[in-house]
Amino acid sequence: MILAMFAGCGEHSGEKEYSKAMDAWKSGNLVRARTLFEKSIRKTSGNEKKSAALNQLGLILWQLNETDAAAEAFSKSCNLTENLTGANLNMGIALFHAGRLDDAEVALNNVLGETPGNETALAMLGMIEMRKQNWSGAASELTKSYRADPRSPAALNALALAELHKNQSSDAAIRRLQQVASAYPSYAPAAYNLALIYDQWLGNKSAAREWYTQYLQRAGAEGSRVADAKEAVERLGGPVKATASPAPLQSTDATRLMTEGAKLLSEKRYKDAAALFQKAVEAEPKNKFAHYNLGHALFNLKQYRDAGQAYVEALKLDPRYADARYMLAYSLVQVKQWKDAEREAKELLKVDTERGSQMLKYISEARKR
Repeated sequence: MILAMFAGCGEHSGEKEYSKAMDAWKSGNLVRARTLFEKSIRKTSGNEKKSAALNQLGLILWQLNETDAAAEAFSKSCNLTENLTGANLNMGIALFHAGRLDDAEVALNNVLGETPGNETALAMLGMIEMRKQNWSGAASELTKSYRADPRSPAALNALALAELHKNQSSDAAIRRLQQVASAYPSYAPAAYNLALIYDQWLGNKSAAREWYTQYLQRAGAEGSRVADAKEAVERLGGPVKATASPAPLQSTDATRLMTEGAKLLSEKRYKDAAALFQKAVEAEPKNKFAHYNLGHALFNLKQYRDAGQAYVEALKLDPRYADARYMLAYSLVQVKQWKDAEREAKELLKVDTERGSQMLKYISEARKR
């Protein structure tokens, strides 16, 4: 998941070693890719091209678990290019995982200096504050990240944990995590965090065991917390049989379709994702998250009117669904239906004052362009 946050630094003109290195990387031969990128860097004279090669080398080093070396490569990339956003973002992420929080914060703030609404940089700053146990600061940064991209399950997941510690109340965190678990069935960390809350905060063994089991089903063999979840399931009484979940989930068909659709979304295969979400809607017509995710896929296909209708269907099921209201207003702006967009933004004000105000301001500025 973290690797997906990394950004590119632009197109490379195509030196022989660089091209071979990219082929080796795509085929999974990381050691050969590393050697070829290092050779490409030595032979390349242009700063922009060398910067791109260093950025790619940093990604390889990251995959090889050489975090400090990756951070150094990203730093060198930053020093060679005028387009600093990608390399600074990658450097900030690498430094965060190397435990160099202050340096990471500098790099990420440099990203925000160029692109103030960069949701990944905001999310990583929130994670830094979480590491420092500054829960108020973490909640503030993660809220900004979530507002920049309300369709991000990772931002919602982290925000739930920050607010849990900030407010010392599990109710809101559970609701938010259940929303993530329902809307994004393939995003396993939400299930694991729900299990932890039921286990360590509430002492609800049966609910905790169920969510640990849900995590294992969603994460598969490659999940980072598989060993911990298995140990917890055994400690709490063994594997859960096929029984009702502690929180209502979609039907089996809808859940499967949503999981597959979410994967396609992450791969930016929006047309295929839309087809699956449409089937999920048909399998579970009263599933607001299926309608919402269908809207997300259609929005990315620039089918704004159809996306807006999907958000309308989600709002019919839950008129207080702030994310759907926000995206409906945003969709209406794309087709310049200013009055309708303003109406939805004013409705949004009733459930989310800050985002409603932001949307009204955005609409006003968009009308002047």
